[in-house]
Amino acid sequence: MTDILDPAALLALLPTLLPASSKILDSPQGAIAALVHSIFSAVAFRLIAIDESTSSASIENNSLPENWSNNGPGNYTFRYKHDQSSLEFVLKVSKLGSRTLINAIALESDKVASLDISTDDFVSPSFFPHAIQSGAQPLVHGFISSNRIADFASQVKLKILQKLIPGLRKDGYSEDVSSTNAEASNPRQPQNNPPARPQPVIPPYGPYQPPLNAPENPLSIGRRDLDPFASVNPFAPPPLFPGHAGDGMFVGPDHPIFGARGIPYPGRGPWGGDGFLPPMGAPPGARFDPIVPPGARGGFPGSGRGGGGMPRGSSSTGEPDNDEFMPPGMGDMFM
Repeated sequence: MTDILDPAALLALLPTLLPASSKILDSPQGAIAALVHSIFSAVAFRLIAIDESTSSASIENNSLPENWSNNGPGNYTFRYKHDQSSLEFVLKVSKLGSRTLINAIALESDKVASLDISTDDFVSPSFFPHAIQSGAQPLVHGFISSNRIADFASQVKLKILQKLIPGLRKDGYSEDVSSTNAEASNPRQPQNNPPARPQPVIPPYGPYQPPLNAPENPLSIGRRDLDPFASVNPFAPPPLFPGHAGDGMFVGPDHPIFGARGIPYPGRGPWGGDGFLPPMGAPPGARFDPIVPPGARGGFPGSGRGGGGMPRGSSSTGEPDNDEFMPPGMGDMFM
């Protein structure tokens, strides 16, 4: 069966669709628009208008009216109907620099199809304007070669016709089944591109947050020093929910008046000190005067007076000198 989109068939059909009074192709874009109209006419699309505003009309033999190229070479518009569809189709051929855009839409369904080509790949600019008459150069030279026309018709069929009316039936017309099946069997997979900006690594758990305790009355500072029963039983097990210490005269960073801003002592043990001392290493209820901030490099929290830690003034505590003079006789090795 003869292919109705064969280059020879299209070249024979194109002159019959031009206005009888002016069979002239005045630009490369006009030639492409006329060729697209020939392809649509070959598969039985009926031309009803050459713009989007006028009412539809029956145009005999799909012949283009004399003003079909008034908006060329920048823009050409065609409106069609087809017996195998209840939809109305609008086709636009537009010039965009050195390229030609072919856009089509089915108005009632918003089904869109488009084709973008390089103009010089399918037409010879020096051939136009061209008047189709006896004795003129063959029209095929304006489209470079028959192979170029075949390639163009194949792209129009694949990217426009098969999207506007899939399954169109016409003697001498067949769809590109392999391409449609390939698209159906291999749907486009979403691309998991890495983000332009690296995302921060989220830790498995958040940083330690001290418990939120309501600040106590500042007037309670020193109350522990006046309480003779403030000391706890050293042999009692540690409480399940220990409260904040520091209600004596020493106001440390973990005193309740500071609420959750205090610096926690993660190693505090049940016997006082910093958790590194053995049981009974510090008297019950003893208060510490740390030399360096708790947890600082070079010493333990609470390694000062009464803490049973390293000697004061040593390099391990971070203090370069003693706070006070040595007691009398402490420097005498015979005492």
